[in-house]
Amino acid sequence: MLIRFCVENFLSFKDEVEFSMVAGRSRRHPDHVVKVGDLRILQTSAIFGANASGKTNLIKAMSFAQDFIVTGSLKAEYLELTPFLLDSSSAEKPSKFQFEIYCGIGQSFEYSFVVDKRRVHSESLIEIRPASARMIFERKTSEVGHTHIEIGKIPVLVSIEENPTDFIPKFGDPRQLLLTQYMNLDDIIQEKRIPYLDTVFAWFSVTLAPIFTDSVLAFGIPIGLMRPGELQSRYLEIVNKLDLGIDDIGLTDKTEFDAETDLSDDFKEYSEQFIEQLQPNSDQAAVFYNANRDSYVFVDSNARFSEYEVITYHAVDDSNAKIPFDLRLESDGTRRLLKLIPALFGLLNDNADHVFILDELDRSLHTQLSYKLMELFLENSGNRKSQLIVTTHDTSLLDLDLLRQDEIWFLEKDRHDASALFSLEDFKLSRNMNIEKGYLGGRLGAIPILLSDAKLG
Repeated sequence: MLIRFCVENFLSFKDEVEFSMVAGRSRRHPDHVVKVGDLRILQTSAIFGANASGKTNLIKAMSFAQDFIVTGSLKAEYLELTPFLLDSSSAEKPSKFQFEIYCGIGQSFEYSFVVDKRRVHSESLIEIRPASARMIFERKTSEVGHTHIEIGKIPVLVSIEENPTDFIPKFGDPRQLLLTQYMNLDDIIQEKRIPYLDTVFAWFSVTLAPIFTDSVLAFGIPIGLMRPGELQSRYLEIVNKLDLGIDDIGLTDKTEFDAETDLSDDFKEYSEQFIEQLQPNSDQAAVFYNANRDSYVFVDSNARFSEYEVITYHAVDDSNAKIPFDLRLESDGTRRLLKLIPALFGLLNDNADHVFILDELDRSLHTQLSYKLMELFLENSGNRKSQLIVTTHDTSLLDLDLLRQDEIWFLEKDRHDASALFSLEDFKLSRNMNIEKGYLGGRLGAIPILLSDAKLG
């Protein structure tokens, strides 16, 4: 689970801002809180703000930091490292990123780094314990390029013949200790001698999933263990609740599918952990949504892959017939929802452990559908450790019957055009205050400033 994320001097963020999923004082919706160790962590959060306030930039900051940790690259998919440019001193300073996460068996970790385009100034991974902290690794690089790496006092799993530190000089960068958990490069030794590293790497590479309006997930979304008919009925159940005007859902087998060429080796390796959960010769399969191909991949207990795509059916007015629709005939909003439903399946999977950060939840959606999607997740999430974080302009979600005060966040630009982040928890609200009306009336900030005397032409 994500506990908190901090970013400083990146895109529109000049000073450090902290986004926290730690539950506050609110007593509303106690079922929205999961107890992990000594912490009470929220399952969801909604971030509001005017256009260009920094909502997407917050997700880009998480995505950039994720990319850096997983690949070691200073160039993310969406942008290169860009500091706050509207201040001459900030433009020359490094950027800072920090995650605090909960993963593994009762363990919390802090991963932080300070970086500019020239070098990594510092980087560290710390295990956070109830009454103390334990450094796993730390590195610092001087202006002249001298790097000092320190490995903490942690258990190292070695055989009698092995030197417990002989692998450290081979890498020079402690992040390589993470990378080797999942990479099979000829020139890198598989390093599994330090506990926790594979758990931390898996959280950043798989669990954390920033989803932009035009992006897909690298590994696909694990839906669960089921039969094709079960997926079909679950899909139809949600479609009916959302009142999309669709009368039935079907799955059609993509006969041209070839697992050898259509699925990456990374995906096949990733699927192995789910295959192990299947009973031998079971009629169930592990199911994944492959956003790259907009399809569902089934893999059985014998590691045989098959692929299906969803088709919609609409009733014919003057008969009992139902005709199939090509998805291109559906509205933008319906197609958007059909792509979001797999994420909902993934979050509500019994074995789920995902952190989906969804940009522009309300894009192409009616306000009631945005509300219903959030409601469906919260009503069915139980005590699962998955989290759903969204950015949105949809003010109907500013409803304390739906969300807690500490689940509502705002972003706005200050007079220097820097993004500031704050929570509704910071406000003292009257008992019967209408949050949506108060926000639109400017009492909570984070709204566009409109010129009443503006003229066109």
